[in-house]
Amino acid sequence: MKEYEEKKIYCPKCGRKVGTHDGRSTINKICRCKKCNKRIVYHVDTGETEIKNIPKRNCSSGMTFV
Repeated sequence: MKEYEEKKIYCPKCGRKVGTHDGRSTINKICRCKKCNKRIVYHVDTGETEIKNIPKRNCSSGMTFV
């Protein structure tokens, strides 16, 4: 049985912890930094983090469509 190691995801801009990756999932992990109000994308295949702006709301209910 393979052991999976969790990886903590930090904001590259301010250094705050924004989430964790369980080590098993192959889907990119998308988190939000509450300090900088930016969207942090952790690319699982390369292990890199990327900063993006939070998308604007597209409907009146507040739901964000990505």
